[in-house]
Amino acid sequence: MEPSVYVDCWQLIQRFGRAADESQDANFELFSQCWLEMQMQHIYSAQTNHVEVMETTMAALHVAKRVACGRKTNGDMFEAKRAQRIGGIYLLYAIYNKQPTKHFVKIEVSPRTWESLTSYVEQLRLQTGERRDTQQVSYIFWKLVQENAFLYTALDYCQALDALAAYDHLESIAIAKHQNNHTSALLKQQLKPSKVYLNEELNGLSDLASISKPLCQLQEAYNKQMVRHRSSFAATQIFSQLQDVFSEANDKLMGNKPPATTSEANDQLDVRKRVRQKAMFGEAIEAMSTDDEESEQPSPKPITLHERRMSSATVFEAKLPEDVLKNLQS
Repeated sequence: MEPSVYVDCWQLIQRFGRAADESQDANFELFSQCWLEMQMQHIYSAQTNHVEVMETTMAALHVAKRVACGRKTNGDMFEAKRAQRIGGIYLLYAIYNKQPTKHFVKIEVSPRTWESLTSYVEQLRLQTGERRDTQQVSYIFWKLVQENAFLYTALDYCQALDALAAYDHLESIAIAKHQNNHTSALLKQQLKPSKVYLNEELNGLSDLASISKPLCQLQEAYNKQMVRHRSSFAATQIFSQLQDVFSEANDKLMGNKPPATTSEANDQLDVRKRVRQKAMFGEAIEAMSTDDEESEQPSPKPITLHERRMSSATVFEAKLPEDVLKNLQS
């Protein structure tokens, strides 16, 4: 909800800034007109509890004081125009007096923010003290101080353990979530079966052997330092073993191993077939499959289904002995 409040308040200040540039006057009446045009009077509509009202108020006040100090909602500096900074002070006054829980949520300001606000108001009075909009800004700021609207804190926002109330980071979190969604969608697209992406991953794996060389050097230096303690600590070989594994994988990926011939491929398929048959049907079917070509040997008697690996589908295939059936019937 807070990012939406950020957008509405930012658009209000931007509209007021454009209107003030056209009229060459940043008075409060023009701000009120922009407020009504954007229907900001309904900012608290359809909110069901006090927590939502407080969150909306705190988010709007955060945007207002940040812009009034010439900063973005995440605290970064930017070249704000005179009308924009004045609009931020107007927004502080409007939101503070518009909130349904009046004088409950205060404007939290850190020492840096308070110094920035007061110095800017003083700067306006010194430079353009005769202008009507400057007098309005001075009065509004003085009014907020008299109403005890400011709460002096170490930070400009409530800091919670779950970072949900860190308004300086709220916008960046929303942007990060959008980037993560875009990244996840891109990853899903890349994880589709594709020879191009597979080749790229294999090329990346081929670099592991060269990366492990500095680690092997570190391993040798460590073993030299531990020679005096060899009776208690054996020499480590973990990095050299990893390098051997990476080198072997690299050889296979780069095609250093000669390709298997057609006969070798067929032999491998036959071996896999025999292994599957042995796992499912036992030694009898394996012997029968290996001796198919020798027709002079008698073929073994095929096993029945219940002699296979037991499961709920095959355990009741064989008939029970007669004596067992008689006992069950009696």
